[in-house]
This record gives sequence, C-alpha cells and structure tokens, in this order.
Amino acid sequence: MAAPSAHINGCLTASAGKYGIHPQVLWAIAATESNFNPTAIGRNDDSLDIGLMQINSGWLPRLATFGITQQDLLNPCINIEVGAWILAHNIRQYGYGWKAIGAYNAVTPAKRDRYARRVWRKLQQARLTQT
Repeated sequence: MAAPSAHINGCLTASAGKYGIHPQVLWAIAATESNFNPTAIGRNDDSLDIGLMQINSGWLPRLATFGITQQDLLNPCINIEVGAWILAHNIRQYGYGWKAIGAYNAVTPAKRDRYARRVWRKLQQARLTQT
C-alpha cells in the first residue's frame, strides 16, 4: 500500500477535524478507494468515481452549487474535503459507525457491509505498520 504524502496527510487531518471524523477513518477510506492516487478515475456503468476519495460523478450537480467542478475533484485537498463532507452526511443519517462508513460506497446493506469490512481491514493494516 502506498503511503500518502505529507500534503495529503495534512488535508486528511484538516478535513477530519472540520467534520469531527477520526483522521484514520478518512485515511482508510482514501486507501481503500484509490490507494492515495489523487488522479484516480474509476468507471462505473453510467458514472465516474473521481480522485483520491473516488467521489462519484452523481454528486457533481450538488457540488456545482458550491462552485466545485469535476476538474476541482482532482485537487487532493478539495477531493478529501468533499469525501469528508459526504461521510459526515452519512454519519448524521446513520450515526458514527460502520453503517455510515459503508454507505460512503454503497446503498444496499450487503454491499455496505462488504465495503465497511474493506475499510476496517485498511485500518488494521495501518495499526500494524505503526507498531
């Protein structure tokens, strides 16, 4: 697994603080989504997942109301900020737990659970490398 740059770590920490999310949770989502690649583009049926946090293009109309474009999402700090904002929305809806984390990626319960387990594994890997 690639390690994020100091710049990306700073953005993760800042956005985590702004939204009351533990920075390691955002770190694990970024690791799961793109392995910290700020220019990653994932292609789905009728949409794209953009940047480090793989923001789905379905969010673009809502983001446009804040002046954020698809190109802006290739900026890692903007992308992380948007990802943290999406996760904070999920936390308001589901509470701060694995359901909210799973909902970052999926709507259906089985897919939500599968995604949450992937993020949990990244958190465990991070803890092992820190000891």
